[in-house]
Amino acid sequence: MRTTILILVAIAAVAVVALTLAHLHGGDAQPVVVVEDTPAPTRSPEPPIVVDVAGAVAHPGVYRLTAGSRIADALTAAGGATEEADLVALNKAAPVRDGQRIYVPRPGETVPAGSGGSDAQLKIDVNHATASELEALPGIGPTIAARIVRSRGSHPFARIEELQTRGLVTARVFADIKDLVTTR
Repeated sequence: MRTTILILVAIAAVAVVALTLAHLHGGDAQPVVVVEDTPAPTRSPEPPIVVDVAGAVAHPGVYRLTAGSRIADALTAAGGATEEADLVALNKAAPVRDGQRIYVPRPGETVPAGSGGSDAQLKIDVNHATASELEALPGIGPTIAARIVRSRGSHPFARIEELQTRGLVTARVFADIKDLVTTR
């Protein structure tokens, strides 16, 4: 029994010494100070786009617009539409893209093919559309849109039929989108 008491006293003494040392050395720790917050990542500004505004506008010409601009912004940059402009024939809320020609028709005129607001302009260009623009097409989800973007990266589409011949869309999906897409 005497041995047991000695062992318990020895263990208690070692524990007291260990706790005392831990307490004494615990005060030596240096506090961590944040010198500078890490700045939040910022998005670099998108470069401006350049559009050609023609037709029934006050000042036809080439204008620089911010990325994400609409046809209405291009009309404003060109000094607005003239009184003879047929604004009903133009979708003023449509987004513009770099290098686009925006033609403001007069009553009875048709918008030239490829100009903002023309039937050809309303189609999605599979060689330049973003994945999210492609996903807006019926039957095209994120996976197919990504495959289309990858495929055109190595070899742009010459004809819309290549969407099917390259095995990117089924015959049924192609039938649904063929009147909604183009290649430029």
